[in-house]
Amino acid sequence: MIIKKFINQCIDNGLEEIKQPQNMSKIQMNVVDPMISYTYKRLYPYFLIITALFLLTFILALLIFIILLKQTLKKS
Repeated sequence: MIIKKFINQCIDNGLEEIKQPQNMSKIQMNVVDPMISYTYKRLYPYFLIITALFLLTFILALLIFIILLKQTLKKS
């Protein structure tokens, strides 16, 4: 029981320290921003590939639609 109370108090004190504005800005500048930057740099090529595939699929679907429309109008 005593250990549980001690651990809870330590966690509460730690959270209060972390929530202070100067500590939040330090955490953001030294931990969060570099992690986001690193993740973005690693995922950027995949975003480009996905975007290119989506555009190619859309263009292909549009071309198929135009071809089918032309064939349908010729038969009429």
